[in-house]
Amino acid sequence: MANQYNIFIAVDFFNADILFVAKSSGELSRKVIKAIENHELESDGAVRLYRTSYQSFKAIQTLMARYQIPFHEAARPKGINYERETINTAG
Repeated sequence: MANQYNIFIAVDFFNADILFVAKSSGELSRKVIKAIENHELESDGAVRLYRTSYQSFKAIQTLMARYQIPFHEAARPKGINYERETINTAG
């Protein structure tokens, strides 16, 4: 199961754009640190880190490109079951 989630993503602080993609957390950390050292990141280098499956990553990329939507919209879980369970747990 651990191998299923093998894509590591760094997203900008506003959760809009994918900045870096890597196959390990160490590789992703090196990319982020290098970008910070080179002053290539906005928001003083603040990023959000995610780990996901290859299939989910490809679906997110496709949605972002096709509909010109930000990462947080493309990555948001969808579906009747998710919406219903979220509402039930919220109260």
